[in-house]
Amino acid sequence: MGRVLVIDGDATRRVALATALGGGLHEVEIAAAAATGSYLARASHPDLVVLEWILPDATGAEVCGAIRRDSTVAATLILVIGAATDEHARVAAFEAGADDYVVRPFSTRELLLRVRALLRRMQVRIPPDTIVLGSVSIDRGRRRVTADGVRVPLTKRELDLLLRLVDGRGRVLGRETLVADVWPDHTPSERVVDTTLKRLRKKLPTLGRRIRTIRGVGYELTDDERGG
Repeated sequence: MGRVLVIDGDATRRVALATALGGGLHEVEIAAAAATGSYLARASHPDLVVLEWILPDATGAEVCGAIRRDSTVAATLILVIGAATDEHARVAAFEAGADDYVVRPFSTRELLLRVRALLRRMQVRIPPDTIVLGSVSIDRGRRRVTADGVRVPLTKRELDLLLRLVDGRGRVLGRETLVADVWPDHTPSERVVDTTLKRLRKKLPTLGRRIRTIRGVGYELTDDERGG
């Protein structure tokens, strides 16, 4: 079961899609236009958007692009529905970020199977180099951090320090060790660890509460949000 948003300007098709998907035990919302659909996507964070390529107020490409550019919903799956004769639309849909494209006419069974396959992919989407700590997600490969789905910009040193604490989770890491690992090309005062960590705690308050201060020694990333 997943949360599905259907965006289709045709009322008959829209209701038919919602009925088919709801019968497959999915939680379904519907929108008649791109503007409403984009708002609902940001508000309800669906797992999958079923998108008609031709809409009254925008093209499917514009909707796909808007979703992919918004960090709060960029990971949402998108299944586009389009005409069999429009090869250009199919190519444009994938270029705009669609995950699948269903050609009309199609059977209800085919649609449900496509949806099920996409939602199954979503369950294994988190790559092995992504670390999830409560509401904070750290994509090590892309060097990207999000909190509650919203990207949090970190400086290079802030991210390097965060990753070092993550790698040493459950162990106390001394300031000297952190300086050597995070600032190998410099010899700054150990106070640089404290100031960098202070900025991290401000940017990531929920994660900051997991970082325990060992007075006179260093820091430890714990599983307890009351770490201090």
